[in-house]
Amino acid sequence: MKNSAARNVSRGAVRAALVAGSVLALSASSSLSAPAAQQVDLKLILATDVSGSINDEEADLQRQGTADAFADPDVIKSIQSGALGRIAVAMIDFSSPEYDKVVLDWHIIRDKKSALEFSEAIRALPRTPGRRTSVSSALELGSTLIEASAGDIVATRRVIDVSGDGPNNDGNPMREVHDRVIAQGIVVNGLPIMDDNANGYYPDLDKYYQACVAGGRGSFVVVVRSFKDFGQAMRHKLILEVSGIDPPTKFANRPPLKKELLTKAAAGGNPLNGPQVMRPGQNEYSEHCDIAGGFYGRFNRF
Repeated sequence: MKNSAARNVSRGAVRAALVAGSVLALSASSSLSAPAAQQVDLKLILATDVSGSINDEEADLQRQGTADAFADPDVIKSIQSGALGRIAVAMIDFSSPEYDKVVLDWHIIRDKKSALEFSEAIRALPRTPGRRTSVSSALELGSTLIEASAGDIVATRRVIDVSGDGPNNDGNPMREVHDRVIAQGIVVNGLPIMDDNANGYYPDLDKYYQACVAGGRGSFVVVVRSFKDFGQAMRHKLILEVSGIDPPTKFANRPPLKKELLTKAAAGGNPLNGPQVMRPGQNEYSEHCDIAGGFYGRFNRF
């Protein structure tokens, strides 16, 4: 009996050891099969206004201008000059919250081939229907995309670009959402479109973007004076943005830094001769970013 009991204990110990070994092997196999997160220099969300004030021609100019910018050799060089030489980009269309849509999920751009593939994907996009202008919902969707992809794509810099022709007039309060997104460590840059020949023209939109949209470390606003100039402005912005440096502005009172000179060369000239670049800052719109501040009536047409 004692020998039988001993054999049973021995067999139990062996079985336990085998089970434990199987669990460890399974665990190791599982961790080995799990894909590693992709490391990139920058995670970038492009948020494009498709509200009712944007007609089909203007929507197409935004699409083609963005596609042209990503196909530009100097933009590709800027991407490849990063520490890792690659960025991750996704694209959303925004208007009223119920119309917001992810039109291009994450793409890794590392060379001419991947940049041209992304450019062609943009050109092939149909227009998303839209209604009003909820910049706040664009920031909400953009930040959700960035955070949700944290296990798959990792970057030290995370940016949302908002381009549009009007201020926030729908969705959650702009100031509240803006401050929450910035607190997550996400930078917001802006491309206000101020085309005085367009239906949605608002003369102080650059000041609105300066006070209410842009924010975070190194953030800036590139002013687009015509829909036809959108591609040039996007190219200019991408080169400055991908480089991850402190961009010069037309109002700066200091000489350019050496690193900025490299960026100027990459951009094909002096940025001060290109689109106007503004820093975020307080102005008369700082306390009137939200519908509750009176924008519903003033911007009802956007």
